[in-house]
Amino acid sequence: MKGAGGRRGLATNLVPALFALLVGVLAVAAWTFHADIRRQIEDLGIANSDSTQWFLAQSEVEALALERAILLLRAEPGVPERADDVRRRFDIFYSRVQTLRTGQAFANLRALDGVAPVLDDLQARLEATVPLIDGDDAPLVAALDMLEARFGAALPLVRQVSLAGVRQFAGESDGRRQHVVLALFQLLMLVVPLFLVLVCTTVVLFVMGRAARVQTERIAAAGDQMRSLFDASTDAILFARPDGRVRGYNKAARRLYGYEPDEVIGGDLVELLTPPEQRGMARALLAGVQQGRARGEGAGAGVGAGAEVIQSTAQHKSGRIVPVEMSWAIASDRAGPLLVAFVRDVSRRVQQEAELTLARDRAVAGEKAKARMIAVMSHEMRTPLNGILGTLDLLKLTPLQPGQQQYLAAMEQSGRMLLRHVNDVLDASRAAGGATAGPLDPAAIVRGTVAGLQAHAQARGNRITVDVTGDHDGLLYGNATQIEQILVNLVGNAIKFTENGLIQVELDRSGGPGQVELRVSDSGIGIAEEDLSRIFDEFVTLCPTFDRTVPGTGLGLSIVKTLVEAMHGRIEVASEPGQGTVFSVTFDLPPATGPVPVPAPPAAVPTSGSRRVLVVDDNAINRLVVGDMLRLHGCEVTEAEDGLSGCGLAAARPFDLILMDISMPRLNGVEAARRIRQSGPNAATPIIALTAHAMPEDIARFREAGMERVLVKPLQLADLTAVLAARPALAGPSPSLVAGSSRLSPDLMDRIVCELRSGVGALAGGAGDRAALAHRLAGSAALGGFSGLHGALVRLEQALRGGADKGDTARQIADLSLQFDRCLGAGGLEPAENAAS
Repeated sequence: MKGAGGRRGLATNLVPALFALLVGVLAVAAWTFHADIRRQIEDLGIANSDSTQWFLAQSEVEALALERAILLLRAEPGVPERADDVRRRFDIFYSRVQTLRTGQAFANLRALDGVAPVLDDLQARLEATVPLIDGDDAPLVAALDMLEARFGAALPLVRQVSLAGVRQFAGESDGRRQHVVLALFQLLMLVVPLFLVLVCTTVVLFVMGRAARVQTERIAAAGDQMRSLFDASTDAILFARPDGRVRGYNKAARRLYGYEPDEVIGGDLVELLTPPEQRGMARALLAGVQQGRARGEGAGAGVGAGAEVIQSTAQHKSGRIVPVEMSWAIASDRAGPLLVAFVRDVSRRVQQEAELTLARDRAVAGEKAKARMIAVMSHEMRTPLNGILGTLDLLKLTPLQPGQQQYLAAMEQSGRMLLRHVNDVLDASRAAGGATAGPLDPAAIVRGTVAGLQAHAQARGNRITVDVTGDHDGLLYGNATQIEQILVNLVGNAIKFTENGLIQVELDRSGGPGQVELRVSDSGIGIAEEDLSRIFDEFVTLCPTFDRTVPGTGLGLSIVKTLVEAMHGRIEVASEPGQGTVFSVTFDLPPATGPVPVPAPPAAVPTSGSRRVLVVDDNAINRLVVGDMLRLHGCEVTEAEDGLSGCGLAAARPFDLILMDISMPRLNGVEAARRIRQSGPNAATPIIALTAHAMPEDIARFREAGMERVLVKPLQLADLTAVLAARPALAGPSPSLVAGSSRLSPDLMDRIVCELRSGVGALAGGAGDRAALAHRLAGSAALGGFSGLHGALVRLEQALRGGADKGDTARQIADLSLQFDRCLGAGGLEPAENAAS
């Protein structure tokens, strides 16, 4: 239908054009023939004096005049004027003959038969007479008889040429008359069609007049429809001239601006409807309309031709400012360019957006409050836990009765359980926060993580196996901490619900270069089918009664799900009660080209002589616990009760190590560390943050302030030992530590031995960052009193960090395994060195 209408419109436009072209061609042809006929008629009416015949007759007259002059000279030979008259008449006749012989106008005459020889003969006669004419009068008079005879014979020749010319002229005149007759006939042939065309024109104009009336009626109907749409539009529509005078104003505009049409039409658009702060832009827009351009459009674009929508404001009659969306375009009429503006009231949407923004801000504020609450909880709960657990660590080093040792073990177990709950809550808050990505080895992460959980599994009689399959073993790019945390929670969950069973950890990389699947299966109690849908919810323990046997906060699997979603992965679970559970995690990571980064070695703590340590903490119990732990290592301890006092002591004397609390009155630990780093005897002294703030952004802030490491409360003796032994070449275990190790409780010694056994096995298996693992095991060996094993671990760490040959490190690890077996004797729990002491 659209194509047919287009063709009809094209035909309607072409017919008048073709008709006008035909009439024009006929009119031009008629006018041309009319002009030609008029010219020919005028040519026919020209006098003979202007024709060739006149020239020929005049030539004969000049010949006779020459003959008469000769006769007059004969009659009066002594009169000089007569000779001059002969010469003048000769020259005139000579010129006539020359014109007849060479003139372009007489070319047709010369072409006639016999005319050219006659003219040549006349020329020859005249040329022969030239010497006499140009000579003196006497020879001229003497030759009068000859001249009379010569020119008397020339007169018939002149007459012959004249008669030939007359005949030619008569023929040409007859041809002209015939041509005029033909032209009149052709003109008639044009006039008749032109008359017919004019008749047809009358008919066509009549038909077109009727069509025009029909078209006018349709246009009027369309105009009525457009006016209806104009008034029915929900958007305000305005028409304005470039001078700002309003020419159109619909009902929506009346509602938006509050003015009646008669108040606005002819008024100034800028002054009436535009807020003061928008008037400059409105004037610039109208200036653009005057130049025939609008934003987003070319000159002369039609209404709505893709004008840009902008956010603006409008002014109500009452003075109220209304937020609007506005677009415009340029139209035109007989009076010139016209601005067409479309304005939409967006007050409701702006209000909704403001409400959404407020809701978002409240949510963000709630998240910040949650994070701050967690940070405060971390500090407020870890600070007393630091005093409790640290005191328990010190208490185990004193002589105790068997009953007291049991009480002490129960207290420590309860404290560690409370600490795990706090850590679970903090892990849940940090799970979706992300961390720095880098190259990683999934197999190394799996082996290293499982190695760290072996002791926990063995304590419940469980055995953990690791199986790595797949052809792809290249490094991947991702967040190693997230993968490790997923494994820790899944394997820890399996250990928690399995006793005297088997836990299998499988890493499958057969799906593709970057596809990783982790499966953790156990032979534990399993999960009922109706509970599978909610195990990933927060604080779901599936055993909320008072007699539950498995402790926990119910956050572990929720943390796993959050981490998997952050990695754009997928987690699935399959379980049957009494048959065990299988968790499967699948995710994709891009390949990495760089090596797995090796952590930088910690700052050195000088140990030659008595180490001077400054402890800055506002909590007296914390200072007591940390001070006693340091004194066990033979350190000289100086205490400060806040950051300001700590800065004063650090400015007065040098220290080998500074342990700095963070939240303190008068001056916090971050600012205190910055001041110490600026100048003084301890500007380069290692500063260790001792804090309950464990959020990643807090730790980053501590490091930025100049703190080398962060010890998170509650502080354990093993962690402090590892710090003091950060540079083993200078800081071996102090004699007091070795001597005191004989007083460690059996439970602590059992834990140390289990950690050493699993760690040495992980080193032999090539697990993860072996340098960091050797460093951690060296601290445990020092705490347990295994000085020989501690020295071997220190040397192994130095070799691994120094990039030693793989063969050398393999031999060191093999020697380390043999030494560990000798230390344990025949599987006993008492270290040989410790027993000897």
